[in-house]
Amino acid sequence: MGRPDPSMFQSKQVDIQVPMPLPYAIAFSIVVVAYLAFLALVVPTHITSYFFGDYTYPGGDDMEFFLGSQVALFIAMLAIGQKADTTVRENIRKIREESPPRDARIRLDAGGVELESFWRGATVQRPTSDDLGWVFEPPGPESWENVDSLFTADPDGIIQEHPSVVGTPTPPDFTTNGILVIMSTLPLMGVAMTIPPLLDLDSGSAFIIMPILFAIFTAVSLITGKRSRAAIEVPTQKVRSIAIGDAEVIGQVRPLSQPPTVVVDNDPSKTAEDLVVWNWLYDVYIEETYINSDGERETRRYWRDIDSESGDETFVTHDGTGGMIVEPGSFSRKKLGQPIITWSCSHSSYAQLKKINLWRAVRTYGSGRVIEHRWRLWGLSIGDPCMIHGSATTLQLEATEKYGITKKDPPNSRIALLGTDSEAMKTTIWRGTELTNVALAESAFETAVIPVIMTLFATTASIICYLAL
Repeated sequence: MGRPDPSMFQSKQVDIQVPMPLPYAIAFSIVVVAYLAFLALVVPTHITSYFFGDYTYPGGDDMEFFLGSQVALFIAMLAIGQKADTTVRENIRKIREESPPRDARIRLDAGGVELESFWRGATVQRPTSDDLGWVFEPPGPESWENVDSLFTADPDGIIQEHPSVVGTPTPPDFTTNGILVIMSTLPLMGVAMTIPPLLDLDSGSAFIIMPILFAIFTAVSLITGKRSRAAIEVPTQKVRSIAIGDAEVIGQVRPLSQPPTVVVDNDPSKTAEDLVVWNWLYDVYIEETYINSDGERETRRYWRDIDSESGDETFVTHDGTGGMIVEPGSFSRKKLGQPIITWSCSHSSYAQLKKINLWRAVRTYGSGRVIEHRWRLWGLSIGDPCMIHGSATTLQLEATEKYGITKKDPPNSRIALLGTDSEAMKTTIWRGTELTNVALAESAFETAVIPVIMTLFATTASIICYLAL
């Protein structure tokens, strides 16, 4: 297809749509029904218990469920709101559906859940879609295989997803997410009002807890929102003309040399190729019995981290105008998106497999009963899109010799991106381009203004209610 139309990636100021695709639309409907149930059943309970002297809260274990359901509703509303469609997200999805790039087709064909053993409950899961993958067709392996230099410009010129081609998208000011954030005010207030009766505290303490909870929510929202919009605030440089100092570069991952095979948890059956940045996490699903505050026996289930490892290889990022060295080992922040593969098995299956490895046999998992084992791998692969906030630094002679850079290579070959922070920039490697990362970001109005207004409202309401009691 031809060059993309930048107007496709400019958001409307108010952009309210139902979360899509279909699974999120269904989840959105469930959350709305749960919220209506909250208004009909939970809100009257709080009002009658606090302001009419008619204590109607449930007792015993039901009180913990009462609190947990409100916390779950609050979290679900925030999570579903962030999946709501915007014009930019919708246009990106349509482009991928109508003209899917090569990596999207490969992921769709290879993705899904593969059942390795029905009896042992062993599965391998690969995602069928990728929010951070290419939107437009990227350069293929012929662009870096058997070429004279990894650092010279591509014949086809700059990549289609470079901001100089598609522009810099900005999140709409107000979306469905903003509506759900505002609606989540009541569940969070309900959580604050449930804590005192649960912990046998004075009822007035609810109106001290309430502004504290809202202040915490606002602080987290401000921090995460600013990080997600970091790409908008920094201009993108072209590699061929990059200047020394803080820089944002968007390009394609290309190899200096073939990366070694990643072996997850020393298990030859769990491997991945072509990864220049990676990390894996091994955790287990635990069932644990404990005695609650009332002296009653209860059971809880949760995931417990057991082991993890990460690694990286120096690579070249290429934006079509030229390539430059990236040393990922110097970066402390790497945002890799969703796992590229997940292995899981039942505990009985693992008990059989661990016999082949003494190190696995001596592992301990602490208290509780192990039900399931899971290994998740994240990675940045050869050919992937990447966005980098780094410190552009001139390479020393020893480094140029190490990387095989010669006098015939262009000047940009002798500049590397390092993960050295400055006062103006927190250096980071993102999987994906600016287009895909910004498309997932929320506006400053939704992540800063609305939470601050919510906190002021909750504080005012708390003062009034505290004085009225």
